[in-house]
Amino acid sequence: MDLFKGGLKSCLSQHGFTSSESYDHAVQCYLSNPTEHIRCLHVDGDCGRRRTAFAHALANALGASQVLYHEFGKDKPVPQIIRIQEGEEIIEEPPVEPLDRILTEACAQSEAEQTVLILDQLQHTQFLNHIRLYEFLQSGIWRYSDVQYQANLLNLNIFLISDEPLYHSLQSASFRLWISESNRAVAKVTALELGLDEQNCNWLTALQILFDDLKLTPTVEEYQRLAYDIEQHVHNKQQLKVSLFGWVENINRSLLDSEDLQSSLDNVLQEILLGKEVHEEIEISS
Repeated sequence: MDLFKGGLKSCLSQHGFTSSESYDHAVQCYLSNPTEHIRCLHVDGDCGRRRTAFAHALANALGASQVLYHEFGKDKPVPQIIRIQEGEEIIEEPPVEPLDRILTEACAQSEAEQTVLILDQLQHTQFLNHIRLYEFLQSGIWRYSDVQYQANLLNLNIFLISDEPLYHSLQSASFRLWISESNRAVAKVTALELGLDEQNCNWLTALQILFDDLKLTPTVEEYQRLAYDIEQHVHNKQQLKVSLFGWVENINRSLLDSEDLQSSLDNVLQEILLGKEVHEEIEISS
């Protein structure tokens, strides 16, 4: 995609979201489909904060000048302290709700700047707010009390995240994108992709067998970090386990320490040490 220099996957990685899966087609569909309303992306998927990480990374990859974030269920209205003279009567104004405050800010920022508003954990807000959000997407006008604010439809994107289904009309006004809890690789990573000498990295095959046992498919970036550790620092099984746990997302520490996996770990370490011996022999002979 022309919008993302170096590719969307690279841009997302630079902003904290790594995945072997490509989201180019989904994001292209979301951004390019004609609309007269506010663009809204429903970041769906397995429960967990990967969806939140993706939303923030995509907002930054899009080059938004303003990235606003609100999580339902966390903020509570702050009571207003009003000092009055004895005997004076005053009509108490209710505090502004957090949702009204963040939507007001989003409208204001979108007047002149590209703005992304991320609304997280929608399952914790009342159903009425789903309806209000749908009406806002359609009209670009956010209303509360006796005031209203107009958003710039060309500058504002809304990202929604919820552990429960969205209100039907709200979903119909959104493009839904699935984020998996674990990375999914299309094919095994190769020595060439990692910048390694194919004749000196037999440990890569053994490592991929280990990941099959762990039911994981690490990203190229995770493989690259592991490759550096293996080439420079790993000399025993404990060091190998430390690097695996340190760099690979969603790795199960209990499974890594289990007896069932020790044989696979031993095979990886054996290939690593053999590779180091071959490398040392080449250096001595040359």
